[in-house]
Amino acid sequence: MNLWENRPKENYNVRRKRVRETLIGWGILEKLARKIINPPHKLGDIEKIIHDTEKRKPKEPDKYFLKGLNYYRGTHKKSPIYRSLTTNEKKVK
Repeated sequence: MNLWENRPKENYNVRRKRVRETLIGWGILEKLARKIINPPHKLGDIEKIIHDTEKRKPKEPDKYFLKGLNYYRGTHKKSPIYRSLTTNEKKVK
């Protein structure tokens, strides 16, 4: 079953704008949001990650989204955007 099959067809630019506003609202920098939305990532996949993030309601949705995006990039054999999100090392002062 397709997750978006009952959704009305929307203009691509409207979808991009809504995704961009959501990411910026979560605290992701505008420059990084533009990098995420650009062609290397399919807009539908980004929307699915956003949908899953909103469904889980984490305390820090920006980090949760970026971890999901890094997992998506790993499955498509691309390097992660932020290495620090993929390691479990604690920062020592």
